[in-house]
Amino acid sequence: MSNLDMPPNAPRPLKTPPDTPTNTPPDTSASTAPFHLAGAFAPVREERTDVDLDVVGEIPAELRGTYVRNGPNPRTGWSPAWFAAEGMLHGVRLEDGRARWYRNRWIKGAYANTSVVRHAGRILALVEVQRPVEVTAELETVGPHDFGGALGNAMTAHPKICPRTGELLFFSQAPSRPHLTYYRADAAGRVVHRAAIDVPAMTFMHDFAITERYVVFHVLPVLLVDVRSAVPLRWDDGFPARIGVLPRDGGGGDMRWFDVAPCTISHTVNAFEEGGAVVLDAVRAPRIMAPHALHRFTLDLRSGRAAEAELDPRFLDFPRVHPAVVGVRHRRVYTTELCDFGPDGSFSRTVARQLDLETGAAVAHDFGEDMMPGECVVAPRPGSAAEDDAWVILFVHRRDGSATELVILDASRFASPPVARVRLPCRVPFGLHGEWLPDAAA
Repeated sequence: MSNLDMPPNAPRPLKTPPDTPTNTPPDTSASTAPFHLAGAFAPVREERTDVDLDVVGEIPAELRGTYVRNGPNPRTGWSPAWFAAEGMLHGVRLEDGRARWYRNRWIKGAYANTSVVRHAGRILALVEVQRPVEVTAELETVGPHDFGGALGNAMTAHPKICPRTGELLFFSQAPSRPHLTYYRADAAGRVVHRAAIDVPAMTFMHDFAITERYVVFHVLPVLLVDVRSAVPLRWDDGFPARIGVLPRDGGGGDMRWFDVAPCTISHTVNAFEEGGAVVLDAVRAPRIMAPHALHRFTLDLRSGRAAEAELDPRFLDFPRVHPAVVGVRHRRVYTTELCDFGPDGSFSRTVARQLDLETGAAVAHDFGEDMMPGECVVAPRPGSAAEDDAWVILFVHRRDGSATELVILDASRFASPPVARVRLPCRVPFGLHGEWLPDAAA
């Protein structure tokens, strides 16, 4: 079991702006602040760099790279909603069995506050209502990236990298037609395919999925009515719920649509082809702000019918799979259980879980009642594609917002004590999506 019972070493900031408030934990004992501004979610007010971090345990020598996580962090300390704030990247550099540095940097000039991806040598910070923002390996902002002018609108925060071709597949949405456009970039980062897809409105489609031959979209009764609003979504009972399957090199006219029960999908797990069907695993809820469950859609390409089944009843989100199985059949899912989700979107207790979809096992790693593990990121062992021959990297936060650790778990022994814990010299707010960026030789 991991805990944060010992404070990290004294901070050693190398770059601290003058007259900037420190990263001390917020006093929320008598506060009426909304959940996203209090406790583990409370924003920090400085950029900093710290070196030679304190480590408990042993960082595997094969882990050479940087863990980077994105998330909202309002510069003023206030925002109307969790997602409506400037983005801040938090990074921890692992090398030679040591935690070389921690850095946090605001993403300048943009609200790219949701996720991060590296493709064709570029690190991109993402949010679905804007173009990507390129950043350096040290998390400094370079500027907007539009794929050499090929990207016309905003880009999804959840692009997919095909592990077999090295291609980056993604989409954009817009308030005017075409509301949905699909893109495919080659391994060098050049857009080589684009297809406008005819849908009746701009909907909440935060994620999508790919298989070896197809891309899978969901167009559901959650309309995105005003991206500038703190609550930009509206449920429409009259809007049809459909999942679309498009060949990876297809045009809008090649889309196959499947009717499904009205619902909303927060994140997809993965998709794969099986026989004459496309199978999509996703985190599904029956309405906006309702509890989610892990769900499987089986889309029969011969009959045109869809079947649905619940895989796990828990409120799970932030699902991840081993990068080698993106687009092919997967067995293990690494996810975060939200144990006390409220109607306002709040939560303050989380559990990290590893799901085995063959056996139905749902192994939890117990960090303790006072801890909030964030999203699990899978860092493969170099040269291995086995789904549990990897490490799981995540931030673990004290619920009161007083401290944060970077924790490394052995995926093959998920419930066992951490391989290593990196004690961060400052707190990190509970945030959104991260990525493991291994060195090229790793």
